[in-house]
Amino acid sequence: MQRRHFLKQTLKAGVVLSALPALGRFSAQALAHAPALGHLRKLTEQSDRVFVLIQLQGGNDGLNTLVPIENPLYYAARPTIAIPKEQTLPLTPTLGWHPALVGFKELYDRGELAIVQGVIYPNPDRSHFRGTDIWVTATDADVFLGTGWLGRYLETLVADLPPGEIPSEPLAVQIGAASSLVVQGERGLLGLSFRDPRDFYRLVSQGAEGVGGEVPNTLAGQELRFVRSIAQAAQRYAELVRRASEQGTNRIAYPDTDLGQKLRIVARLISGGLGAKVYVVGIERNSFDTHAYQGGVTGIHASLLRELSDAVKAFLDDLRALGLADRVAGMTFSEFGRRVQENASKGTDHGTAAPLFVFGGQVLGGRLHGQDPDLANLDPRGDLLMQYDYRQVYAAALLQWFGAPQTQVQRILLREFAPLPLFAVQTWVEEAPPEVFRFEISPNPASSMATLSFALPDQASVELLLLDLQGRLVGNLLQGEYPAGDHRVSVRLGPISSGFYLCRLRVGRRATTRVLQVLR
Repeated sequence: MQRRHFLKQTLKAGVVLSALPALGRFSAQALAHAPALGHLRKLTEQSDRVFVLIQLQGGNDGLNTLVPIENPLYYAARPTIAIPKEQTLPLTPTLGWHPALVGFKELYDRGELAIVQGVIYPNPDRSHFRGTDIWVTATDADVFLGTGWLGRYLETLVADLPPGEIPSEPLAVQIGAASSLVVQGERGLLGLSFRDPRDFYRLVSQGAEGVGGEVPNTLAGQELRFVRSIAQAAQRYAELVRRASEQGTNRIAYPDTDLGQKLRIVARLISGGLGAKVYVVGIERNSFDTHAYQGGVTGIHASLLRELSDAVKAFLDDLRALGLADRVAGMTFSEFGRRVQENASKGTDHGTAAPLFVFGGQVLGGRLHGQDPDLANLDPRGDLLMQYDYRQVYAAALLQWFGAPQTQVQRILLREFAPLPLFAVQTWVEEAPPEVFRFEISPNPASSMATLSFALPDQASVELLLLDLQGRLVGNLLQGEYPAGDHRVSVRLGPISSGFYLCRLRVGRRATTRVLQVLR
C-alpha cells in the first residue's frame, strides 16, 4: 500500500512521465532520470555559457526563407507561392530575405546572426520522425541511437561524479509540450521540461509530501528508492525554477506568440540565476509541414517566419538589455527542407537541404556560409544537394562555444567533422601585462600554416609550446635566447587535426597564451 500510495503521489506530482494535465495555457512535465543530473555539476563549474536550440518542427521551406531572387528556375518551379524579388528584404545581390524576416535581417546586419546554407546529411530521410531523430542524435541516416548529442556531451563532461548524486540545480531545460531526445544520455534524460515555471512548481510541490518510511531491500524497494530520488530532485528543482522565475526579469516586450512566450521564460530564468546550460524550445505541432496552401508573401509560412524572427529578435534585445548578451547563443534546426517544385495543393512536400540560423552576441554574425541553392543540379528526386553536414554546426557549438576538447567532440559526434567558424572564441589568456610583450597568430583559424608574431622589449629566453585543450604537449615550436624587437615564426601545421590548440609563449618568468583554431 505504501508503494502504491507513493507512486500515486509522484504521478500526481508529474514526476513519472506519461501524460500530464493542461494547466490553463500551459502543461507541465518533469523529465525522469533525475539521478543522472548529478553528473552535470562540472559544467556549471566550467562555464556560465548558455545554448538555446529552437526546433522548427515539420520541415521549414528554405527557398521561401532565403529567396534566390535572380534564379528563373525558382520562379518557374513555384508559380503561386514564389516571393517576388521586389518584395524581399535585401541580403545579397542574388538572395533576399522573406519579407516576414524583418527581425532576422536586423540581427544579421548588426552582426548577431549567421546563416549556413544547404544544411542536411548524406542520404537524407524524408520522414518527420526519423529525420528528427537523426538531427537530435547526431547520427547518419542508417545509424540508430537512443541518446542525444547534447545528452552525450553533458554526460561526458561530468562522468567523474558518483552515480545517484543529486545536483544542486538542473542544467538542461525544455520549455514545451514533449521531451526531446536531444538531452537524453545513457543514464536518462538530462534535464526537466515544463511550459510555465510557476505551474510546474505548483504541480510538483503538491505531489510528494509525506512520502517516507523504510525502503525494503528488494527489487521493488530499489524501484521505490529510484522513484523517490526523482521526486526529491523534482521538488528541489521546482523550488529553484520558481525562485529564478520570481527573481528574474524581462526588460523587453515579447510578441504574444507561442515561441515569443517560451523565449521570454528562458530569458527570465537566465536572468534569475537558474544554472541551466541548455534550453530547448520550438514552434511545435508540425507547423512547418506546409503541404497545402503554404502561401508566399502572406499565408501560413509567412506567419511562422514572422513568429520565429520577431521572437528571436526580442530575445536577443532582452538579453542585451539585461547585460547577458555575451553569455547566450543558439541555433535553429528543422528535420529537412521542402521540395523545389510546389505541389498541386499550392504547398511544398518533404525535401532535403535548407538554411540554418545561428544567433547570439558572441556569434560571428553578418556572415553567410555556402552558396546560393543550385536549382539546376538536383538529386534524383529533384531536391537540393547538401552543402554542409549539420554536424559541422554541432562541432562548432561544442568546440567554439562550450570549449570541449577535440577528442571528446569526436566521440560525441561519432567521428570528426570540420567545424564552421560560427562563434567568437576567446583567443588569448593574458598572464602577463600586455605591455611586456605582444603575441599574435595569423591567420586564425588556420589550415596548413600559421605565423606567430611576438615583440620583446628586451633580450630574453623564449619558449613557445603548442598544447591541446587538456594541457598536453603537442609540440615545442621555439626555444632559445632572442634579442629585443619584433619576431615572426612560420609554423607548418602538418598532421594536426581540426580543433583548438593553445600556443603558450613564455618569456623569462612571464607567459601568455593564445588559442589557435585549425580548420581542415
